[in-house]
Amino acid sequence: MTSRFRAVLAVVGVVIAAPVGAHHSLQAQFDVNKLLTLKGLITKVEWVTPHVYLYLDVTDGHGTVSKWALETLGTAKLRRGGITKQMLGVGQNVTVVAYHAKDGLNLGFVRKITFPDDHTVEIWIGDPAKAP
Repeated sequence: MTSRFRAVLAVVGVVIAAPVGAHHSLQAQFDVNKLLTLKGLITKVEWVTPHVYLYLDVTDGHGTVSKWALETLGTAKLRRGGITKQMLGVGQNVTVVAYHAKDGLNLGFVRKITFPDDHTVEIWIGDPAKAP
């Protein structure tokens, strides 16, 4: 095998492996034993793959607004579960139950969303019987 051929194989291997290595597990970033409930206004939706993001402005009892980034599944999985981008409209007040980031930042992974009309959507990876 020539050194040029080996170099080409190495580059191809990196290109193929990079997306796999870049993906993280839920448990690596989020505490699956620590659910939090946030009530807030959707200010932005990033409907992209590999993960959709919702951004919420959450106002506490003193009127202080904190900004939260909430990650969820990708667009294809959400659509298969009946969730559309239009459902996650900017300007809606929603209640979100999410797994909090292990580093304590204002970041979570969405578990459940309750919309203004009290319609609830559960998002779960794995066995629904083991859902909290």
